[in-house]
Amino acid sequence: MNQKNKKLQYTEVWGDTVIIRELFTAVLIGIVLTMSFYLLGEKIFVGNPNIEESLAKGYSLLIGITGCILSGAISAKLFRPKRNIEEKLEQNEVEEILKLAGMTLEEETEALSIVDPAIIKEMEDLELWSFLALIPEGTPNYKPEYRERNGGN
Repeated sequence: MNQKNKKLQYTEVWGDTVIIRELFTAVLIGIVLTMSFYLLGEKIFVGNPNIEESLAKGYSLLIGITGCILSGAISAKLFRPKRNIEEKLEQNEVEEILKLAGMTLEEETEALSIVDPAIIKEMEDLELWSFLALIPEGTPNYKPEYRERNGGN
């Protein structure tokens, strides 16, 4: 971990880990834009003789909601996600998935060895190396890289 990351204070909010300073800044952006838009809408619509007062307040609220949405977009651009998610299936997890699908490991191995190459390509695109590593040697769909990418399993 570099020096910059050591200084950052993280906290958990609604099941997500955030940097406190960025959360505080995003909240301030939200408050300022939402209230500014609301007050601007109020200035435009309330007191207008052509618009009923309750309707004018509703329009002001809609303008304020526009500011809220804008602040969300700005905060999303300023504070990009900082996490990398890496998932690797273990052999017992593959077996559990197959069991839930109503297949055995042997049935999946046999199916993968004869399945259409287009399906294999789609599995490659999805990086399902744990499943592709099940393809037995000597079959048309076998590639040694599948086992290498699955960690040699």
